Amino acid sequence: MHSPVRRLLLWILLSLVLILLSCSRQAAEQNPVFRIQSGQNIKLLTTTDTHYLSPGLTDNGPAFSRFLAAGDGKQVTYSDETLNALEYDIGLQQPAAVIISGDLTFNGEKASHHELAKHLQSVEQRTGTQVYVIPGNHDVQNPWARSFEGERQIPADSVSPKAFRSIYGAFGYDEAVLSDKDSLSYLAAPSDDLWLLMLDSSQYRSNKKLGHPQLDGQLSASTLKWIDKCGRLAADNGARIIAVMHHSLLDHSDFIQEGFTINDNNQVIQRLVRSGITTVFSGHIHIQDIRKHSAKGTEIYDIAESALSVYPYQYGVLNYSPASQTLDYSTSSLNVELWAKAAGSTDSNLLHFNTYSEEAFRKLSADRSYVRLSQDSRYANYTSTQLQTMADVVGKLNKIYFAGIADSNHAAVLASEGYNLWQDAPASRLRSYVMGMAQLEQQDNHHLQVKLTGR
Repeated sequence: MHSPVRRLLLWILLSLVLILLSCSRQAAEQNPVFRIQSGQNIKLLTTTDTHYLSPGLTDNGPAFSRFLAAGDGKQVTYSDETLNALEYDIGLQQPAAVIISGDLTFNGEKASHHELAKHLQSVEQRTGTQVYVIPGNHDVQNPWARSFEGERQIPADSVSPKAFRSIYGAFGYDEAVLSDKDSLSYLAAPSDDLWLLMLDSSQYRSNKKLGHPQLDGQLSASTLKWIDKCGRLAADNGARIIAVMHHSLLDHSDFIQEGFTINDNNQVIQRLVRSGITTVFSGHIHIQDIRKHSAKGTEIYDIAESALSVYPYQYGVLNYSPASQTLDYSTSSLNVELWAKAAGSTDSNLLHFNTYSEEAFRKLSADRSYVRLSQDSRYANYTSTQLQTMADVVGKLNKIYFAGIADSNHAAVLASEGYNLWQDAPASRLRSYVMGMAQLEQQDNHHLQVKLTGR
């Protein structure tokens, strides 16, 4: 065959291949491949802030101990065990899918990402449950990525956005119905009837310049426009959408908002509501709290969930009924003790994890508060016993705050001697924090039923 003819045939063949690929891509957007057919109930498990640390990055020496003591109570010394217990619970709960809304790793260490991906692969292979993830502010291009050796903290490799997408390709990205070209956001469809808008709200491009992970969250103008496209596609296919992002959509605290509630949240609310989205799941703030925003006859809920790496170690369970279009949400405690016993563990902390984790978290809060009080000249006239009593109140209120149980545990703390001392104490940031926690709204943060109306 003459060379020009051969080139022409090859060009025609290549053109046909490109056309077929384009058509396949468009067909995937208009007719996504679903795991669960229309009309069937779907159960999902939601969690956040796993803050997994690869055991190979620490020798559990002095540097690591000091780093944890200055932290916010993350129990990363049991990272593998926590993930194993989660897999155990997934086997018991048998959800169709698991959602993890960011801060997958301790501080974005490359090794932690790869090890966590192995855990998630095990979840999918052993339980048949699909996992969907998005990054949090700790996960990408984090200057704090490090390992711990003796007295030293040693810089460790972090990951780029491209590497993050590659590592977690099997956990949402590779099967996305739509992907946002300007972020790590994507639209997933675990069923005909219920879709997941997985929004990357984290900002990590300035982390190197800042020298730390950027705390606040933002959705770009292009991502907001992309949300509209997702809403239209879901409406065309008769699906309802729930949104997932790392940062809070609504304020969950009167004294902790900046950096935790997403920037320009009113604009984000308008976009979500316009796309028929009335329920959002978030993490970042590490507390269990449900808030509602009402405007022009429309309601949208933001469910901020407890961190899986911090007391009280709980996760959410969603049950969606297409027949009634209702989404029922509740929380469940991570069964670390049950898993430890089944695994034959001899570690007393794991076998009595509920008591151990509660005491460790409360003691960390109390100890740090005692140090602050004892070093503050405004509290020089207080005895050490009084200061310890006041510090214990901080520990108890923090426990209530993170667990979202003010409706059942608040009264006893507010009636205590330690709280009475705080009421008459000199003004300070710590006193303002205590008084703010004392005014927590006493509502049920562990159960919610929502009607998903659609676009």
